Amino acid sequence: MDIRDIKYFLAIAEEGNITAAAKRLHIAQPPLSRHMKELEDQLGVQLFERGKRKVKLTEAGIFLRTRAEQIIDLLNATTTELKDFYIGDRGTLAIGAVTSVAGTLLPQLIKIFRERYPHVVFRLREGESRRITELLDSGIIDLGMVKLPFDTDLYDSISLPNEPLVAVFRPEHPHAICSDSDSINLRELVDKQLLIHRKFEAMITKSYEQLGLTPSILCESDDVMPLLAWADAGIGMAIVPKSAFSLIHSTRLIAKEIVNPSLVTGGAVIWVRNRYLPATAHHFLGLFGNRNIEGKRVLAGQ
Repeated sequence: MDIRDIKYFLAIAEEGNITAAAKRLHIAQPPLSRHMKELEDQLGVQLFERGKRKVKLTEAGIFLRTRAEQIIDLLNATTTELKDFYIGDRGTLAIGAVTSVAGTLLPQLIKIFRERYPHVVFRLREGESRRITELLDSGIIDLGMVKLPFDTDLYDSISLPNEPLVAVFRPEHPHAICSDSDSINLRELVDKQLLIHRKFEAMITKSYEQLGLTPSILCESDDVMPLLAWADAGIGMAIVPKSAFSLIHSTRLIAKEIVNPSLVTGGAVIWVRNRYLPATAHHFLGLFGNRNIEGKRVLAGQ
């Protein structure tokens, strides 16, 4: 018994007349009658009590009608859901993000996304940028949210808003800068024990060289969380993106934006060039360019 058998059977059951069912199905009446007789022989049961003008379902026929309606409903629902997967209304979005983005910007984006696509579920991976690109390369995630730089030959991208770097420290630290200002001059950090992310080492070193100075780097890490934890323990001053400061729940730390010169970091949403992207990923990328994120308009190439 196949789907055609079920549809033919249901048409007869609903019309109560083989001729009317044949007209509805756009086939001749004799082949339809023959087809139903073959179905009864195949199943080993009588489905219809045949009269001169009407056909009536037997007990077996009533049972099959219930099952057939369920099968057709399931088929229609499955077809609809598969179309939803194709257009991205359902399915899974696999995304990876660096820690500072995963804890700050990404939740805002997911909230907006879920308002539009409430039936999409998520697989989230978190790590430093190199780990995110590894996950992209292996196909484990569809999209990655990373800090600059990245290999523009391998990945397409949409820019994220730039943000300043801040110096995070305990005010009672021996090397703390006592000032009511929300900013701090880079030159004031020259003799401080700095805790930095490895991605910012070249930027920080170059900025100090332009001042004719050398930074005192105590620790370099691939993750901002250990740097913030060390700063909270009073070990040194962490240099992190401003958004990362909110990731550690400590009332003992303060953050001051670095100026003169300002240190700024950028980020991007990236995906593997010339690789298939599911519709859910395309919909997520569609958030950029028509939404204000943290007060800034996010556009490709910005």
